[in-house]
Amino acid sequence: MKNNSTTGFLEKCVLDGYENLEPSTVCVIKAAKKHGLKVEILDENRSFIKVYDDEKEEYIYQATKTSKDISTFPFVTDNKELVKKILRENNLNAPNGITLEKKVSKRDLNILISPFIGKSVVVKPNTTNRGIGITIYENPVTEKELKDAITNAFKYDSKVILEEFKKGLEYRFLVVGEECICVLHRRAASVVGDGKTNIEELIRRKNEEPWHGLSKRIITIDDNLKATIKRQGFHLKSVPKKDKRVFLRENSNCSTGGESIDITDMVPDEFKRIAVKAAKLFNAKICGVDILIENFNRFDYSIVELNDNPGIGICECPYEGKGRPVGEAILRLLGFIK
Repeated sequence: MKNNSTTGFLEKCVLDGYENLEPSTVCVIKAAKKHGLKVEILDENRSFIKVYDDEKEEYIYQATKTSKDISTFPFVTDNKELVKKILRENNLNAPNGITLEKKVSKRDLNILISPFIGKSVVVKPNTTNRGIGITIYENPVTEKELKDAITNAFKYDSKVILEEFKKGLEYRFLVVGEECICVLHRRAASVVGDGKTNIEELIRRKNEEPWHGLSKRIITIDDNLKATIKRQGFHLKSVPKKDKRVFLRENSNCSTGGESIDITDMVPDEFKRIAVKAAKLFNAKICGVDILIENFNRFDYSIVELNDNPGIGICECPYEGKGRPVGEAILRLLGFIK
């Protein structure tokens, strides 16, 4: 079930006269007005607002930054390897890996990466978000491929993480307070063939959908995209068979054209408890916990990242599925509603 119709998206995620507000902030504003609270938009371009009533006021930045936060959390989550170290120290599963310094010598680099050659690996900058600079090799990687991926990642950071690839789909668990209120499967950017239209045109049509276009979750045609479809035997002028889904990115970030699918009611509670435990380790009140899970029938998982600024709009108004009232959950956390 898609929720990306123009009417539905506009109702939940767009505020007339304030088109520069992030959809997540719009969700909070509309929840506040629904409950009779007052809202002042302080900086539209930065999605900075004040919510208040006769008894209290709260300043909210990008929907998820509130007075409940601790100041160090964003700095911790920026360091992906540190997060995974803390998770492992507290008996939570996270991929094993190493951190490479940009100044590493060629000799030391060869020694450090040698255990990963011929294996499935992930290479990514240490502090970037939104899938920037990440390369995933699900099939055994060659030495050249690995070095090329490391060189690319160093364009974005002075430190690069090289870690084992874990099987499974990636799920975003959204924790607010001490409750996991939403679980999404974030499907990587893709198009579905109709047997008549080429991939380039399918991308153009996808970008015109309200969920993608109005929220600026655009699929950009670049060298990475071309390389991704080439590995699947396609190019931009290829015409996929009817109902054939062609993936355009290796990362699943919605900011690069991926899509959120609400599966909250399908996920066993033990996985939700893991997400809450991970968030509590960092005293995080609003936190996105990204977990790889291959089979919900087995309690096997790997936490790949924590996000201090999870986009709640993709939960409230997912591309497919029910959607959750996250704006209300945040107002409840702040003590405005019960």
